[in-house]
Amino acid sequence: MEILQYNYLSDRTIKEIRRKSFHILTILYPIFYNLISYNTALMISASLVIIDLIFETIRLLYPSVNKILLKIFEGTYREKEKENFSTLIWTLSGAFITIFLFPEEKKIVTLSLLYLALGDSVAAIIGVMFGRLKLGSRGKSLEGSLAFFIIAFVCGIFFISPLYAFIAAFIGAAIEFLPLPLDDNFILPIFISLLLSALI
Repeated sequence: MEILQYNYLSDRTIKEIRRKSFHILTILYPIFYNLISYNTALMISASLVIIDLIFETIRLLYPSVNKILLKIFEGTYREKEKENFSTLIWTLSGAFITIFLFPEEKKIVTLSLLYLALGDSVAAIIGVMFGRLKLGSRGKSLEGSLAFFIIAFVCGIFFISPLYAFIAAFIGAAIEFLPLPLDDNFILPIFISLLLSALI
């Protein structure tokens, strides 16, 4: 029984690392956002949303295409995503709307995108590997939420005061943990940008 449980956890960990290896590529958002002009960043982020919509629509309309893509990206789609749009569209849309709504808040947008890229990925991996205390209806772990908070706080102190970094990290961890009506990857960067815009 212990061997089977160990193998199951190992398989879950590998799958989650595969998923988050794609998700963590969103680290390119805050990097390029600071290297290119605002209009270019906005255009690229909008284009990625459109491309993903087209890609996912084709995948779902044509089962043969879907089967091939699921094989290529094995482990990166959750079961519920195999016959539905993946959560990537929420991530890309959240990043685009954040950039669009806050054209004058480069520091805040950068931090919010870092939360999206690093906080969510680290929380998921730590939660799968070390999560023991499961809380809430979504099955999120306390360990994963703490990992999110730590990463978010560390990122925050490079951009804002420690007090605001603490508040934003706490709220971000709550968003990542709570069973919200919309995907947390969509809500997270937008709400954190709104919060920090009001605080600073």
